[in-house]
Amino acid sequence: MKEVKIKVVGSDPPCPKCIYFLEIAARVAKKYKVGVEHIDAFSPEAKRLKVLVVPSVFVDDKLIAAGDALNEVELEKFVEKALSGESFKAR
Repeated sequence: MKEVKIKVVGSDPPCPKCIYFLEIAARVAKKYKVGVEHIDAFSPEAKRLKVLVVPSVFVDDKLIAAGDALNEVELEKFVEKALSGESFKAR
């Protein structure tokens, strides 16, 4: 099975929206047995990902949400596509 990682880029310490996204990402990661990582918005990794808005959520380094609402079901759909090898675009 393909290795998939969810990345949540946000402030450090996390703002309420960042915490919300991190909680969703953690639940989805546990359910699908994928990795999850919190990345500081001012880190080299955030710069590499070209983050402009926080929080931003990435699945396999593809941006799926930036500053807007993302629910658990939506994130699960992106993770399922990534696990199956299906290509997907950001919302």
